[in-house]
Amino acid sequence: MWIALIIFIIVYVAVASEKFPRHWVALLGGCLLMAFGVMTPTDVVNAINWETLGLLAGMFVLVSILTESGFFHWLAMAAVRKVKYRPAPLFVVLILMATFLSMFMDSITVMLFLAALTVQLCHLLRFDPVPLVIAEVCAANTGGSATLVGDPPNVILGTTLGFSFSDFATHTGPIAIISALVILLFFYLSNRKQLKASKQWLTDYTIMEIEFNNRRELDPRLTKVGLISFLCAVLLLIFHLPLSHLLGIPLNAAIAAMIPATIAIFLLSDNHKKAVILKLDGESILFFCGLFILIGGLEKVHLFEGLAREFAKLANYNPNLLVMTLNWGSGLLSGVVDNVPLALAMSYVLKDLAAIPGMPALSLMVWSLALGVDIGGSMTPIGASANVVAYSYLEHRLEPVGWKKWLKLAVPATLMAMVVASALILLKSLTGWY
Repeated sequence: MWIALIIFIIVYVAVASEKFPRHWVALLGGCLLMAFGVMTPTDVVNAINWETLGLLAGMFVLVSILTESGFFHWLAMAAVRKVKYRPAPLFVVLILMATFLSMFMDSITVMLFLAALTVQLCHLLRFDPVPLVIAEVCAANTGGSATLVGDPPNVILGTTLGFSFSDFATHTGPIAIISALVILLFFYLSNRKQLKASKQWLTDYTIMEIEFNNRRELDPRLTKVGLISFLCAVLLLIFHLPLSHLLGIPLNAAIAAMIPATIAIFLLSDNHKKAVILKLDGESILFFCGLFILIGGLEKVHLFEGLAREFAKLANYNPNLLVMTLNWGSGLLSGVVDNVPLALAMSYVLKDLAAIPGMPALSLMVWSLALGVDIGGSMTPIGASANVVAYSYLEHRLEPVGWKKWLKLAVPATLMAMVVASALILLKSLTGWY
């Protein structure tokens, strides 16, 4: 047990330091588990959740196609033009866009293009971009909790524990939207004076400069292929279980994402295929492989069974206490550590908890945990991958932001959203709608 735990802690510290490529560190940790005899090659293959990897790979391909087509940039600029570049409506639109897009695509991709656009717009409107970018990160992480594919922790929990796109959209979706609106309100009220002051800088020349700096042609054919494929993937993710029963063919989330992605790749020209493949986030896939092996090692030495028994003691006192502990414990912890390995580790704990008589419903525990790790991950620059992307971009393009400023802006908004989410989860528990 101690060998597996020590290797996991060393890998975790190395990943958190951000000084080493996290995918190679995780894979090296997996190799060490085999070298020390904790895992066999068969154990390694069985530990990897291939459904999760297939779902991520398929969605990465579809998002890469839409990114290459210029669709997301066009969508952002269309929203900017719709509000006529006015600072206050622009502030609201960008946060809502971060929320909505993160429901259907990786929040890392959302922040990659949205942070760049936000910094440029704020520079021209003489508005500090840091609060708006942090607001977008909080909104993206919260919006990501709304669906199965919105955030990697949801992908892990859904595919590992057997919950569908519809399950997440029905139960965490409304809570995520309400929590995101709370975040929007907090940041808007906190920055309304700056927004009012920046309005005076909006001139015809400023608008022309924004348009000039954001010229990019939308590829019609690539956009059509990407959008149709993306829509097909979402529909298959929603209806793959009924279709599986109807057709008598085993369809899971991975197949639902991979079929449209594979067809879309075949429909592209050679140049577009190369560009799309080069944009794929292969490092994340490798990181997940290594992570599954590491967590599989801890599962093999029965670490999670012990944790499940400790959590079960809370339920003996009060089942709702366990549900709230999962929500707030995971939420606060994910502000300090990356929420992906946290969600994966906790998925094993929930599986063991569900096997103990008298525990709360597995679905209720999943919704509580998912909302906790997703929303709570916004608190620090390292709590989620989207945070790291946005923080790094701000540090390179502006003066150093620093943890102090991030915490001052993100922690109050995150805690408010978590209070709302936990209250709604508790309401679910009391009404039995889970």
